Amino acid sequence: MTDLFKALVTALLLLLAVAATAQEQVEPAQVTGSAPVASAGYKKIALQDAFRYAVQSAIGAQVNSETVVKESALLKDRIIVKSDGYIRKYEILEESTSAGEYTVKIKAWVSATELNKDLFLNGINVDQVYDWAGKPRLMVLMTDLIDDKVSATPFIQNEMEGLFRSRGMTVIDRQQLGNIQQRDVQLAYSDPQKAVALGNRYGAEIVIVGKSVSKYSRELDVAGFRQYFYTTQLDAKAYRTSNAEVLMSQVYADGQDAGDTSAMGKHDAAVRSVQQVIGRNATDIVFRVVKSWYQGMTKANNYQVILSRIKGSELSLLVKQLAQGSGVVQVHRRSFNSGTAEIEIEFEGVQSALIELLEGNTVVPLALVNEEPFRFSMEKEK
Repeated sequence: MTDLFKALVTALLLLLAVAATAQEQVEPAQVTGSAPVASAGYKKIALQDAFRYAVQSAIGAQVNSETVVKESALLKDRIIVKSDGYIRKYEILEESTSAGEYTVKIKAWVSATELNKDLFLNGINVDQVYDWAGKPRLMVLMTDLIDDKVSATPFIQNEMEGLFRSRGMTVIDRQQLGNIQQRDVQLAYSDPQKAVALGNRYGAEIVIVGKSVSKYSRELDVAGFRQYFYTTQLDAKAYRTSNAEVLMSQVYADGQDAGDTSAMGKHDAAVRSVQQVIGRNATDIVFRVVKSWYQGMTKANNYQVILSRIKGSELSLLVKQLAQGSGVVQVHRRSFNSGTAEIEIEFEGVQSALIELLEGNTVVPLALVNEEPFRFSMEKEK
């Protein structure tokens, strides 16, 4: 192996490592584990102990302490017990034995992305969900009704968009939706096909439709000032635009312990009531939409793949290699004609992962040409 070739290989490995780190956030932690020397396999037991502390440290960086205390049993039984699965690599820094106790200090790299995903799917509130959820684009179409009249200010839409943006999700900018009429927004709530059509028009994978209905509740005179109270009911639905699947359909309302939402003006009181409903149910709204989206994307789906500029011999080898790929259930060869082939792949995972699998094959270099939900085209690179 020449020095030049070695340098090229080293550079390639470095680029792959950087790319992997960018896709999967990995956090280092220095932790210590221990075990009685009398235990069989005590070094392994101590290492497992250190892994658990590393994962606990990573959890503490993503989840507030109040939640950690409240959900300690769940974290212990479902997350910390899987500590090995979150450790990407580790280095032993120190080893010592004292009073019959073996101690090992390590530097461990925890997959924060994988941990974040498992925390969320087990109902633990986390801030960022976009890095593992398949990176869907969301579109929000919601109407405000105050005392049975449509509000000129779309504050329910503002609140819902802000909610998903705060979790790192991509929400289509409202300026792009400027030509959608209020009538269409209202129709989208009651007509799933209308909602899906609007979502597809603007390139959204998820469209969230709904309405908030705020009604005058009561008013009080406080020290000579009139205070108004409103109650709000939020009806929200979310659809997957590729197949009109319902991801979430839920009604949220003010609770008896909603707190003080009063204001000196009726409009302001209605706004505070809406904000209260969104704030109290934010975790549940995001959880329902994202969990359903992710589970639908990671279950086995059939993907139609068009390949061009490919030889018949290359196609046969490619199909054979793909059948062994991670997440691939089966591969069907549909047709081949003059260098263009159609294959159907049953794949457990998001579409982007399947494209990466095809781009990384060792039979024929392929590049993505066109992509639609569950269907994409690739061609052999010249």
